[in-house]
Amino acid sequence: MQKLSALRDIYEEIDCKKPCKLFTAPPIRFAYKKSDYLYLLYKNLIGSSDFNLSGISTLGHIKCLGWQLFKKNSVLHYHWIECTGFFSIFVYIYKLLCIQIFSFLGGKVIWSVHNKMPLDCRMEWVNYKGRRWLAKKADLLLIECETVAVDLSSFLGVSESKMRVWPHPGYPPQLMPRAAAIEAINHRYNTSIKVQDRLFLMFGHISAYKQIDRVCKIFLEEPIQKKLIIVGPVKKGQMKLYKHIRKISKKSSNIILIPQFIKEECVPEFMNAADYVLFNYKDVLSSGGVPLAQSYNKPIILPLKGCLRELDDDNLRHFKTQEELKEVIKNL
Repeated sequence: MQKLSALRDIYEEIDCKKPCKLFTAPPIRFAYKKSDYLYLLYKNLIGSSDFNLSGISTLGHIKCLGWQLFKKNSVLHYHWIECTGFFSIFVYIYKLLCIQIFSFLGGKVIWSVHNKMPLDCRMEWVNYKGRRWLAKKADLLLIECETVAVDLSSFLGVSESKMRVWPHPGYPPQLMPRAAAIEAINHRYNTSIKVQDRLFLMFGHISAYKQIDRVCKIFLEEPIQKKLIIVGPVKKGQMKLYKHIRKISKKSSNIILIPQFIKEECVPEFMNAADYVLFNYKDVLSSGGVPLAQSYNKPIILPLKGCLRELDDDNLRHFKTQEELKEVIKNL
């Protein structure tokens, strides 16, 4: 198992001659330079004379095939791939077919494995078979920590020797006084948070794997000074869950639900206002929310799962069970 000293090491290992043509799927979102995972991952390579980066959309897969056919010397770095339902099977197969042709033409394939299966996975059999196929087809797999290597090796049916470790990139914090952050939230979202309230933040898409509803039930028994703030848009296919969470939140004045996309410039308001950032993942290997909270030096409550088990500092409070989580919240 090799830990990379620089991201470019993984491309040099597969002998992508400079300047290396690097295709990323999905494309980098250059409009979100402070929060987009791919921009933060590649920012030291963007503009480098050694690398020519190009993002590809679904239809854009043809572009990488044309490049490899006529110009050679290219790498396809895949990050997220998922079959979300019956009608997406054809798109899923199309992407896998393009990867197959790209590899046949001599292109190198790298896959960043963020989780064993897509979170809140549908079409489990199709996704499972596709991911095992992609793991075998890829020249190298990129993972975020050594802890998950054995489990992933068994699940995907590939050797650990194929895996390389590169941690999740950090986020640039935008610090502001807590009182000012709370005032901004109250004004922008019509809430009535008080500075003396103790705020527990769950940030990001509302989705079943985060077990937000179970945290809501814990806060039904907590005093009014402890407030749970749930912030983020409802993930596609999760409307039933959202309605359940909304129903619970209406029973308590210490649960604040803001079910909407938060603009990049507004994210610091929530991070600066929070006293604790809380995660209740059901099953994950890695998390983007945790490094975001760490960048603001926030106390974090998180489960002992996946790469989260490797994190160790005074700001972290791990739990194993829902009863342990309940006790942690009760004692804060």
